[in-house]
Amino acid sequence: MIAFLIDVVVGLLVPGFGGRGRARAEARAFAEGGEVLFEACILGDRPFCSPAVIFISASRDSLHVSPTEVKTLARRALPAEHIEVRQIRKRTRSDSRVIRPFWSIAECHDGNLGFVVACAPEHMRWFTGSLRTGPPD
Repeated sequence: MIAFLIDVVVGLLVPGFGGRGRARAEARAFAEGGEVLFEACILGDRPFCSPAVIFISASRDSLHVSPTEVKTLARRALPAEHIEVRQIRKRTRSDSRVIRPFWSIAECHDGNLGFVVACAPEHMRWFTGSLRTGPPD
């Protein structure tokens, strides 16, 4: 019980404490075909865009969005086979305030329409790893 309390207190005081274990678990789940869930926002003029923080469930072959951490609640598929990432960059002052200051931004296109996907830098690899830009293997 004391070890648990120490972990909780240190986790609150030291940012990133315990994050390595979770990152390894996410990497293992993704590699084995499982889903990784993370906060993000998708901004633009596509039907799947929303001016709010949402959750993305990413696997090696699919992307889904949900308004909450409950992956099955109002879950919608993203057209991963049509999304092309043009550039990944850091947030600037001109970006929407919905995007958190420390998040990375992927400038994307779906056909000829542009939109952005923003999430924590450590989660961007799950987003880009889910995109199918070429023919299936």
